[in-house]
Amino acid sequence: KINIALKCIFFTLTVGVILYGATVVLERKDSLYKYADFFDMAEKDQIDVLFIGSSHVINAINPTVLYKEYGYTSYNMGGHGSLLQSTYWELMESLQYTTPKWVVVDAYMLEKDYRYLDDREANPDEDEVNTSVEQLHLNMDVWPCNKLKIDAMNDLILDKKVRSEFLFDFLVYHNRWEYISEDDFKSITGHESRNELFGAEMRYDVETSILLCKQPKKGTILEEETVGERYLAAIIEECQKRGIGVLVTFDPFNPETKDIIAANSAGAIAKAYDVPYLNMLNGDVIDIYSDLNDHGHLNVVGATKTTRAIGDWLKKKGKLTDHRGDKAYSYWEERSNNFYDTIRDDIREENNLISKLSLMSLGEYGFVFYCNDGSQVFTDKPMEHIISEIAGSNMIKTTAGPYIMINDPKSGKIYEASGDSCLENIEIAMGRMYYQPVEHDFRLFYEADDTDTNYLYDDAYIGADIQILIYDKETGEVIDRS
Repeated sequence: KINIALKCIFFTLTVGVILYGATVVLERKDSLYKYADFFDMAEKDQIDVLFIGSSHVINAINPTVLYKEYGYTSYNMGGHGSLLQSTYWELMESLQYTTPKWVVVDAYMLEKDYRYLDDREANPDEDEVNTSVEQLHLNMDVWPCNKLKIDAMNDLILDKKVRSEFLFDFLVYHNRWEYISEDDFKSITGHESRNELFGAEMRYDVETSILLCKQPKKGTILEEETVGERYLAAIIEECQKRGIGVLVTFDPFNPETKDIIAANSAGAIAKAYDVPYLNMLNGDVIDIYSDLNDHGHLNVVGATKTTRAIGDWLKKKGKLTDHRGDKAYSYWEERSNNFYDTIRDDIREENNLISKLSLMSLGEYGFVFYCNDGSQVFTDKPMEHIISEIAGSNMIKTTAGPYIMINDPKSGKIYEASGDSCLENIEIAMGRMYYQPVEHDFRLFYEADDTDTNYLYDDAYIGADIQILIYDKETGEVIDRS
């Protein structure tokens, strides 16, 4: 009997281990990939700020930039397609593991007024319903199945079958055998791949087709209270109850009329609760003609600008500690350095001219941009716009060329010349430089101490309509030419 009992126990344990292993391996890793660093940093009590909201947050806030430039630690909890009720429950889940000093909640989709994500009668937009439910897995899969998660799913999902798929996600992923990879097995030992931007996702293309919406009457707000407004209020109340600072935002993008009205309403709620509000739809933070990846999402340059805007606010109002130089926070330093290494690699590898210029505007390299007279650049409005924005002038829009711009991060100066104009004795990281146009396809650009090296003329580039020299912003060494 004892032998039979031991065999039964052993068999049960073996089956349990196999089922657990299969569950871990087969589970889609998107959620674990996003939050792996969250759990590690929360355990060390190293998260000062939580950013919560939709994909507008994922693509708008870069914690590695916030750390590199301000020394503040943060985690981007944003979820694709997350309505404010989803955001509320994600905050509640995260507060089981950490108590940040600030929660920054973005109020995008505040106007949404349906209770359950899968209520197809309340929301007839089939694509929106499917996206909200599907993307909720990103926010929820990683959290353990406990009372809080049960409460969350009861509150978010109407269909009991769909609800059970979130509570026991093996029901969804059990047939994922054909898609598993080496990384799926690494998750058993905690060595899986993880998001290197502390939850954020950066986009790199530039949207150049911009349509502006009709502006509503100033101060117009939503006529009736929405579900989104109730959950924004619940988020604020929860933070205030716990003594956590709250900053309400409306991250920048190219809005529709309804978004502007929702942003006004978010401001009214913030005012009612006496919490600060940053409405970044006013055009002061980003340039919608160069900083968008698509109609509603920022590219990496727009995200950097938005992160800096919030960083500036936190520096003035947040009373946070600058952790740079503290060895205990070396992991944050490492992740931040890795991001900027990635940017430098992308600059050299990018073939799209507008995207390349956009990335170079971040100042990780010095660069020289030159184009011949008669170049198509002078008739390309998006190109003219991004060059004008980088240069901080309209010279590119008022000339037929030739044109040169030198952006030197070391000195913080930008030099321009067009037509017959020259640049003489300008100090940049490359040295004391001279520029002189001579004729089409022939121009001089050289260092005072090395007149034999003409950086803008050699056989390989003699007929090039556009030339870009990229140089190390500290040493001046030319590292790429195209």
